[in-house]
Amino acid sequence: MNLNPHSQIPTLAKARTLLVVSDFDGTLAGFNKDPYNVPVSQRGTDALTQLAACPDTIAAVLSGRDLKGLARVCPEMPGVLRVGSHGAENPLGGVSLDANQEAELARIEAELEKLLEGQAGTFVEYKPFQRCAHVMELAMDDQAAADQLIEQVLKIPHAQGTHITHGKNIVEFSVVDVTKGTWLRDATAHFEADAVVFLGDDRTDENGFAVMRSTDVAIKVGEGDTRAVYRLPDIPAVGEFLSELATARQN
Repeated sequence: MNLNPHSQIPTLAKARTLLVVSDFDGTLAGFNKDPYNVPVSQRGTDALTQLAACPDTIAAVLSGRDLKGLARVCPEMPGVLRVGSHGAENPLGGVSLDANQEAELARIEAELEKLLEGQAGTFVEYKPFQRCAHVMELAMDDQAAADQLIEQVLKIPHAQGTHITHGKNIVEFSVVDVTKGTWLRDATAHFEADAVVFLGDDRTDENGFAVMRSTDVAIKVGEGDTRAVYRLPDIPAVGEFLSELATARQN
Protein backbone atom coordinates (compact mmCIF):
# COMPACT_ATOMS: atom_id res chain seq x y z
CA MET A 1 0.00 0.00 0.00
CA ASN A 2 1.35 3.42 -0.98
CA LEU A 3 0.85 6.56 1.06
CA ASN A 4 -0.56 9.94 0.04
CA PRO A 5 2.35 12.39 -0.41
CA HIS A 6 0.28 15.43 0.63
CA SER A 7 1.04 14.51 4.24
CA GLN A 8 4.71 15.32 3.58
CA ILE A 9 4.17 18.85 2.25
CA PRO A 10 4.58 20.66 5.61
CA THR A 11 7.94 18.93 6.20
CA LEU A 12 9.15 19.45 2.63
CA ALA A 13 8.20 23.13 2.74
CA LYS A 14 10.60 23.64 5.67
CA ALA A 15 13.60 21.85 4.13
CA ARG A 16 16.73 23.99 4.09
CA THR A 17 17.46 23.02 0.48
CA LEU A 18 14.75 21.28 -1.54
CA LEU A 19 15.20 19.50 -4.88
CA VAL A 20 11.97 18.78 -6.79
CA VAL A 21 12.30 16.58 -9.87
CA SER A 22 9.58 15.34 -12.20
CA ASP A 23 9.50 12.96 -15.10
CA PHE A 24 7.74 14.41 -18.16
CA ASP A 25 5.72 11.81 -20.09
CA GLY A 26 3.03 10.25 -17.92
CA THR A 27 3.70 12.71 -15.11
CA LEU A 28 3.53 16.24 -16.52
CA ALA A 29 2.09 15.19 -19.89
CA GLY A 30 -0.24 12.54 -21.22
CA PHE A 31 0.24 10.18 -24.14
CA ASN A 32 -0.77 10.38 -27.77
CA LYS A 33 -0.20 8.43 -30.97
CA ASP A 34 1.94 11.39 -32.03
CA PRO A 35 4.65 11.60 -29.33
CA TYR A 36 5.28 15.23 -30.24
CA ASN A 37 1.67 16.27 -29.75
CA VAL A 38 1.04 15.24 -26.16
CA PRO A 39 -1.30 17.08 -23.75
CA VAL A 40 0.78 18.95 -21.16
CA SER A 41 -0.46 19.76 -17.66
CA GLN A 42 -0.23 23.53 -17.35
CA ARG A 43 -0.91 23.31 -13.64
CA GLY A 44 2.03 20.97 -13.21
CA THR A 45 4.47 23.01 -15.30
CA ASP A 46 3.33 26.27 -13.68
CA ALA A 47 3.89 24.76 -10.23
CA LEU A 48 7.42 23.63 -11.12
CA THR A 49 8.17 27.16 -12.33
CA GLN A 50 6.86 28.57 -9.04
CA LEU A 51 9.01 26.13 -7.09
CA ALA A 52 12.11 27.11 -9.08
CA ALA A 53 11.53 30.72 -8.02
CA CYS A 54 11.45 29.85 -4.31
CA PRO A 55 14.60 30.43 -2.23
CA ASP A 56 16.89 27.41 -1.80
CA THR A 57 14.72 25.34 -4.13
CA ILE A 58 15.82 23.57 -7.30
CA ALA A 59 13.24 22.27 -9.77
CA ALA A 60 14.00 19.98 -12.70
CA VAL A 61 12.38 17.92 -15.43
CA LEU A 62 14.22 14.60 -15.77
CA SER A 63 13.08 12.92 -18.97
CA GLY A 64 13.90 9.88 -21.02
CA ARG A 65 13.51 12.07 -24.11
CA ASP A 66 16.62 13.68 -25.48
CA LEU A 67 16.83 17.44 -24.97
CA LYS A 68 15.92 18.24 -28.58
CA GLY A 69 12.83 16.08 -28.37
CA LEU A 70 11.91 17.46 -24.95
CA ALA A 71 12.14 21.02 -26.27
CA ARG A 72 9.49 20.18 -28.88
CA VAL A 73 6.87 19.27 -26.29
CA CYS A 74 7.80 20.82 -22.95
CA PRO A 75 6.88 24.50 -22.53
CA GLU A 76 9.37 27.08 -21.32
CA MET A 77 9.67 27.04 -17.54
CA PRO A 78 12.03 29.79 -16.36
CA GLY A 79 14.51 28.53 -13.80
CA VAL A 80 13.61 24.86 -14.23
CA LEU A 81 16.49 22.56 -15.18
CA ARG A 82 15.99 20.26 -18.16
CA VAL A 83 17.77 16.92 -18.07
CA GLY A 84 17.48 14.56 -21.04
CA SER A 85 18.23 10.95 -21.94
CA HIS A 86 17.63 9.77 -18.37
CA GLY A 87 20.41 12.04 -17.11
CA ALA A 88 23.03 11.55 -19.83
CA GLU A 89 22.25 15.02 -21.22
CA ASN A 90 22.96 16.92 -18.06
CA PRO A 91 23.46 20.64 -17.36
CA LEU A 92 25.65 19.60 -14.43
CA GLY A 93 28.04 17.74 -16.76
CA GLY A 94 27.28 15.12 -19.40
CA VAL A 95 29.00 12.07 -20.85
CA SER A 96 30.65 11.23 -24.18
CA LEU A 97 30.92 8.08 -26.29
CA ASP A 98 34.05 6.17 -27.25
CA ALA A 99 34.49 4.39 -30.59
CA ASN A 100 33.22 1.05 -29.28
CA GLN A 101 30.07 2.62 -27.88
CA GLU A 102 29.42 4.45 -31.14
CA ALA A 103 29.81 1.20 -33.08
CA GLU A 104 27.45 -0.65 -30.74
CA LEU A 105 24.87 2.12 -31.06
CA ALA A 106 25.08 1.94 -34.87
CA ARG A 107 24.68 -1.85 -34.82
CA ILE A 108 21.61 -1.70 -32.58
CA GLU A 109 20.18 1.05 -34.76
CA ALA A 110 20.48 -1.17 -37.84
CA GLU A 111 18.84 -4.11 -36.03
CA LEU A 112 15.92 -1.97 -34.88
CA GLU A 113 15.39 -0.41 -38.30
CA LYS A 114 15.33 -3.86 -39.89
CA LEU A 115 12.86 -5.22 -37.34
CA LEU A 116 10.46 -2.25 -37.42
CA GLU A 117 10.60 -1.66 -41.17
CA GLY A 118 7.07 -1.71 -42.57
CA GLN A 119 5.49 -2.05 -39.11
CA ALA A 120 2.70 0.51 -38.92
CA GLY A 121 2.47 2.48 -35.68
CA THR A 122 6.13 2.01 -34.76
CA PHE A 123 9.34 3.98 -35.12
CA VAL A 124 12.96 4.09 -34.03
CA GLU A 125 14.00 7.04 -31.89
CA TYR A 126 17.58 8.25 -32.28
CA LYS A 127 18.99 9.78 -29.09
CA PRO A 128 22.60 10.77 -28.47
CA PHE A 129 23.32 7.81 -26.20
CA GLN A 130 20.38 5.49 -26.85
CA ARG A 131 18.24 3.95 -29.56
CA CYS A 132 14.61 3.21 -28.80
CA ALA A 133 11.88 1.10 -30.35
CA HIS A 134 8.49 2.79 -29.96
CA VAL A 135 5.22 0.90 -30.42
CA MET A 136 2.79 3.25 -28.63
CA GLU A 137 0.69 4.02 -31.71
CA LEU A 138 0.44 0.32 -32.56
CA ALA A 139 -0.47 -0.48 -28.95
CA MET A 140 -3.37 1.98 -29.01
CA ASP A 141 -4.86 -0.04 -31.87
CA ASP A 142 -3.62 -3.55 -31.02
CA GLN A 143 -1.84 -4.10 -27.70
CA ALA A 144 -1.30 -7.81 -28.38
CA ALA A 145 0.53 -7.06 -31.63
CA ALA A 146 2.61 -4.42 -29.88
CA ASP A 147 3.54 -6.88 -27.12
CA GLN A 148 4.64 -9.48 -29.68
CA LEU A 149 6.83 -6.93 -31.42
CA ILE A 150 8.36 -5.86 -28.12
CA GLU A 151 9.26 -9.49 -27.44
CA GLN A 152 11.19 -9.59 -30.71
CA VAL A 153 12.96 -6.33 -29.90
CA LEU A 154 14.05 -7.68 -26.53
CA LYS A 155 15.75 -10.62 -28.29
CA ILE A 156 18.13 -8.35 -30.22
CA PRO A 157 21.67 -9.30 -29.14
CA HIS A 158 23.69 -6.63 -27.39
CA ALA A 159 27.22 -6.15 -26.15
CA GLN A 160 28.29 -6.28 -22.54
CA GLY A 161 27.78 -2.84 -21.07
CA THR A 162 24.69 -2.10 -23.14
CA HIS A 163 21.66 -1.56 -20.93
CA ILE A 164 18.13 -2.48 -22.00
CA THR A 165 15.10 -0.83 -20.42
CA HIS A 166 11.56 -1.99 -21.16
CA GLY A 167 9.13 0.85 -20.50
CA LYS A 168 5.54 1.55 -21.52
CA ASN A 169 5.41 0.35 -25.14
CA ILE A 170 9.05 1.25 -25.60
CA VAL A 171 12.36 -0.58 -25.40
CA GLU A 172 15.52 1.45 -25.01
CA PHE A 173 19.10 0.33 -25.65
CA SER A 174 21.62 2.55 -23.89
CA VAL A 175 25.39 2.35 -24.31
CA VAL A 176 26.08 4.53 -21.26
CA ASP A 177 25.75 3.62 -17.61
CA VAL A 178 23.55 6.59 -16.73
CA THR A 179 20.08 6.30 -15.22
CA LYS A 180 17.64 8.58 -13.50
CA GLY A 181 18.97 7.12 -10.28
CA THR A 182 22.58 8.08 -10.98
CA TRP A 183 21.52 11.60 -11.95
CA LEU A 184 19.37 12.05 -8.84
CA ARG A 185 22.16 10.79 -6.61
CA ASP A 186 24.66 13.18 -8.18
CA ALA A 187 22.24 16.13 -8.18
CA THR A 188 21.37 15.55 -4.53
CA ALA A 189 25.05 15.77 -3.64
CA HIS A 190 25.73 18.70 -5.99
CA PHE A 191 22.95 20.86 -4.57
CA GLU A 192 23.41 19.54 -1.01
CA ALA A 193 19.67 18.90 -0.91
CA ASP A 194 18.21 18.11 2.49
CA ALA A 195 15.09 16.68 0.86
CA VAL A 196 14.28 15.45 -2.63
CA VAL A 197 10.92 14.94 -4.29
CA PHE A 198 10.88 12.73 -7.38
CA LEU A 199 7.73 11.93 -9.36
CA GLY A 200 7.51 9.40 -12.19
CA ASP A 201 5.23 6.86 -13.78
CA ASP A 202 7.40 4.44 -15.76
CA ARG A 203 9.82 1.59 -15.13
CA THR A 204 12.77 3.87 -15.85
CA ASP A 205 11.71 6.00 -12.88
CA GLU A 206 12.19 3.04 -10.54
CA ASN A 207 15.94 3.66 -10.82
CA GLY A 208 15.29 7.06 -9.28
CA PHE A 209 13.03 5.73 -6.56
CA ALA A 210 15.75 3.25 -5.61
CA VAL A 211 18.16 5.99 -4.50
CA MET A 212 15.70 7.97 -2.40
CA ARG A 213 16.73 8.52 1.21
CA SER A 214 14.52 8.48 4.30
CA THR A 215 14.18 12.27 4.10
CA ASP A 216 13.09 12.12 0.45
CA VAL A 217 9.67 11.60 -1.11
CA ALA A 218 9.42 9.16 -4.03
CA ILE A 219 6.05 9.34 -5.78
CA LYS A 220 4.74 6.78 -8.24
CA VAL A 221 2.16 8.20 -10.65
CA GLY A 222 -0.54 5.76 -11.73
CA GLU A 223 -0.83 2.02 -11.25
CA GLY A 224 1.81 -0.70 -11.11
CA ASP A 225 4.36 -2.17 -8.74
CA THR A 226 6.89 0.31 -7.43
CA ARG A 227 9.69 0.99 -4.98
CA ALA A 228 8.13 4.37 -4.22
CA VAL A 229 6.56 4.87 -0.82
CA TYR A 230 4.01 7.39 -2.08
CA ARG A 231 1.55 7.35 -4.97
CA LEU A 232 -0.63 9.76 -6.93
CA PRO A 233 -3.35 8.43 -9.25
CA ASP A 234 -2.85 10.55 -12.36
CA ILE A 235 -1.44 13.66 -14.03
CA PRO A 236 -4.04 16.10 -12.60
CA ALA A 237 -3.13 14.85 -9.12
CA VAL A 238 0.52 15.63 -9.86
CA GLY A 239 -0.42 19.21 -10.72
CA GLU A 240 -2.43 19.52 -7.52
CA PHE A 241 0.40 18.16 -5.37
CA LEU A 242 3.07 20.37 -6.94
CA SER A 243 0.83 23.44 -6.65
CA GLU A 244 0.23 22.82 -2.96
CA LEU A 245 3.94 22.24 -2.40
CA ALA A 246 4.80 25.48 -4.23
CA THR A 247 2.31 27.45 -2.15
CA ALA A 248 3.63 25.97 1.09
CA ARG A 249 7.24 26.60 0.07
CA GLN A 250 6.50 30.22 -0.86
CA ASN A 251 4.90 30.81 2.53
